[in-house]
Amino acid sequence: MPKIYVITNRTQTSGRSLSSVVKEVIAGGADAVVLREKDLCPLKLYRLADKIKEFCAGTKTKLFINSSVEVALACDADGVHLGYGSLPLEIVRGILPGKTIGVSVHNREEAEQAQTGRADYILAGHIFSTASKPGRSGQGTEFIRTLVSGTSLPVIGIGGINAKNAGQVIRAGAVGIAVMSLVMESDNICGILNQLRKSMT
Repeated sequence: MPKIYVITNRTQTSGRSLSSVVKEVIAGGADAVVLREKDLCPLKLYRLADKIKEFCAGTKTKLFINSSVEVALACDADGVHLGYGSLPLEIVRGILPGKTIGVSVHNREEAEQAQTGRADYILAGHIFSTASKPGRSGQGTEFIRTLVSGTSLPVIGIGGINAKNAGQVIRAGAVGIAVMSLVMESDNICGILNQLRKSMT
């Protein structure tokens, strides 16, 4: 079954608490919650992460922390997701042995670097046009095919993905998708996740 990663953004939840949204994401069977709240100080991010970790306990949903290796370590998260400006993957591997480490990539060279650094997966994007990247066209599913043929790492597609095009991403060779606003803005999160799941099978 293709994976669904949900990336958080509490500015898109229409006033609902992020905790309540994440609970729905977990109830909907997402494979991972990627906690990405860049404006929070380490202490506030840790407190939020620790709470979400409790929500994930006993479920299949894993908690990954975006960029903050110290918070991932402090709350014993399942892993960390590294982006532009993050610590080098090789160093993070030493700090978080046995944890899942994902890396955002935007071209084949970055994917090859992620493979050299022994990433566990790569997040490839953006695939389709998205409001979060105004004025920039997506790289299309051919980008997924390029990465799948050029590396042995599992590829997760991101960027403008919805129930209408998620299947294209999987058919191109991705093992799953990542979404943010589609879920954060939804008033029927379980329904959205079910639609995505059906569209990928």
